[in-house]
Amino acid sequence: MKVPPDTSGGITPREVQNNTSELNAFQQAVLVGTLLGDGSIAKHGYHHRLFIKHKAAHLALAAWKRDVFNDFTSMPLHHFDQRLGDRLYPCVQFVTRTNPIFSEWRQRFYRDGRKIVPENIEKLLAPVAVAAWFMDDGTADRAGVSFQTHSFQHDEVERLAATLRDLYRLETSLNRNKGAHVVYVHGSSVPALAALIAPTMLPELAYKLVPRGTWTP
Repeated sequence: MKVPPDTSGGITPREVQNNTSELNAFQQAVLVGTLLGDGSIAKHGYHHRLFIKHKAAHLALAAWKRDVFNDFTSMPLHHFDQRLGDRLYPCVQFVTRTNPIFSEWRQRFYRDGRKIVPENIEKLLAPVAVAAWFMDDGTADRAGVSFQTHSFQHDEVERLAATLRDLYRLETSLNRNKGAHVVYVHGSSVPALAALIAPTMLPELAYKLVPRGTWTP
């Protein structure tokens, strides 16, 4: 399997061009990782828009994505408390403007109203996409790390694990967790994963790459 080329030309979020009709390569990769993670695309009027929401503790991640999609939104980061049961959870979010380009990506990542893993994910999962996905859904495990893929079906999680294995030679497997399956990256491959996503990984999220078995008091 061929690794998706890095066609960003070294573009950083602040250097994305002001083009509100097309996503550049960097934005596309971040969008892929975001849709595998916590992001969603929903219809608003005739077309669609991207919704980004994170817990307030991950403000740096929300701000980074707001920077990446700066030319698609004029909305500042919105801080609010989300009620779940009898508890309030501080959150931060933003929404892009409605745009046909998000309608196209909605068609790629949704079927019958459910978010899916596209069959051609191996052509989309560039290193920047892996980084965005891990910052969203990565978590430290006992000996390795995992991507929390609970919302996807078993065959889709298998597809993701195989893609990481085939594209980047990461040793992966599926672990059962909370009635679903997650992609587990074995401890022996954590250094390779860390190196792969290092150019994009935010320092505030680096703790996710430290397996719990290596923590010291």
